[in-house]
Amino acid sequence: MEIASGDLQVVARVVQLLRLLAANETIDLVSAAEHLGVGKSTAHRYLASMENHGLLQRRDRNHYEFGVLLAELGTMALSRLGVLDLAGPVMEEISVAVRHTVVLSVWNGHTPVVAQVREDRSRTAHVSIPVGNLLGPDAAQTLIFWAFRDRSFYRFRAGAPPVNATDAELADAVRTGIAVRMSRENGVGAVATPVTDPSGQVVATLAVVGIAQFLPEEIDSPVARALLAGAETIARRMANPLDAGAD
Repeated sequence: MEIASGDLQVVARVVQLLRLLAANETIDLVSAAEHLGVGKSTAHRYLASMENHGLLQRRDRNHYEFGVLLAELGTMALSRLGVLDLAGPVMEEISVAVRHTVVLSVWNGHTPVVAQVREDRSRTAHVSIPVGNLLGPDAAQTLIFWAFRDRSFYRFRAGAPPVNATDAELADAVRTGIAVRMSRENGVGAVATPVTDPSGQVVATLAVVGIAQFLPEEIDSPVARALLAGAETIARRMANPLDAGAD
């Protein structure tokens, strides 16, 4: 079946807008129109259609960001790499050992998205996190993704990172492979580490999340060591899936 040239132009323009968004935190009507070389009414139709299909979502009245469909596609891509399947048993082992909830997150363009959860129920008070939850600039997972952005599987926008962390904190995360964040507001804490593919690119973060008073803050705590060992196991199994049954 022959594809109409108009349909090809639509696809090309959608790709242009996604690439523009990949280089920036958000896009708006003016930037979309200028980038495509079309009028605002035409650009608005593209943005509205992409929003309707989940490629974009509104950050506010005038700005669009990556939509849920792109996060789902990213998760599917990681699934094909074997990350999700290989991470599951490791997350279960960590959760049982440290008695906290374990979370695997991926990057959706500007923030981490929870892709898989192993919830701990051994304590009366425990943390529950839904799959698909977006993590904010204070999260330990966000710090890890930004600290390792130069060796990331994902593309990051240019400019200052949208993460509440100092350069020293980012450097410490790279040096130790661990980020720790405790929220005094909601009483929840997290310890996170990067997960890499066989080429050394960061494809996800592995984190232990729990009630802050029960979660150790030391970067060499049993929780941190369990995460580092778990991330190493996932990376090794990605390189050689046959190792999955050998541990």
